[in-house]
Amino acid sequence: MSDDKVYKPNDKELKLFEQEKMDLYKGTFVVCIVYGLSAIILLALILFTDGGKEFIYDKFAPAVVTYILGSLIIILYLLNSIYTIRPRRIGNDMDSDNSIMCPDFWKLEKVKEADKSILIDNNNKTGVLATYIIPEITRDADKNIQYKCVYDKDVYGDTRKLLETKKGITGDTINIIAGFASTSNATAYASAPTTSVLSPDYIVKIPKDVETTNVKGLKSYAKFAGGYTTNNASILNDSNNNISLRPAKVEYISTGTDATKYSTYETNTPLICNQVYPQVLGILDSKTKDENEISCEYAKQCGISWSSLNCKGN
Repeated sequence: MSDDKVYKPNDKELKLFEQEKMDLYKGTFVVCIVYGLSAIILLALILFTDGGKEFIYDKFAPAVVTYILGSLIIILYLLNSIYTIRPRRIGNDMDSDNSIMCPDFWKLEKVKEADKSILIDNNNKTGVLATYIIPEITRDADKNIQYKCVYDKDVYGDTRKLLETKKGITGDTINIIAGFASTSNATAYASAPTTSVLSPDYIVKIPKDVETTNVKGLKSYAKFAGGYTTNNASILNDSNNNISLRPAKVEYISTGTDATKYSTYETNTPLICNQVYPQVLGILDSKTKDENEISCEYAKQCGISWSSLNCKGN
């Protein structure tokens, strides 16, 4: 028996399937109406009016026939697509980007090799009491870190505009902050945030009420994606590290000892909100009741629209 015959979609895959089928149905309905009405009107003009026959059919017969037949073929193809669509596997360890669902109006990007190495170096711990931020991801080749979603600058503007927009909409100027990939830029911005011409590398949110939401996995994700943890403090002091998050606040970059700064990271767990690793969130989601709770909490904390998640309360 083939793998396709025994495959049974899980609840998350069924929800995605239902949404995709409904979206396809709505799109097909609109297209069929447009093409169908235009073809009917065209035929009516040709069959029942002298002007239509003379000026449309007699002069443009090949084009008219092609249009009508093409419309019929498109309608039949779309109708067939509705009846033949099947649930897709969207497991945690995907073979390609075909099943990766990004937040609304975001784009999918491949992760750079150097960035993957830093993520893995930060995730892996050594020593007698070796632990991992996310134990399921231990190597650069892991399929869950090959792709990430990033916000579309053509839609939202540059990061400076996006940061100001988020602050303006929420009124939160304390927990929504700029982040950088280099300590020098973070320090320069922190010293004069209102006059700085630097565009942040990251839009950062200090999560609220994470401890009381039963989704503590969001903290693990924040540390993994941000490339920081007290167990690997040296990573943030590495000038070759151009991925780890440096929030533009003095308590993260210049106040106290290294131990104090990294303790602030671990306590506050700053969250990067302008890029996301959806498959990493998927690993954490699989441990929750609804299989989307960590991703939904991420979207809630960052204030982003992610309709494909079908989060409760949306």
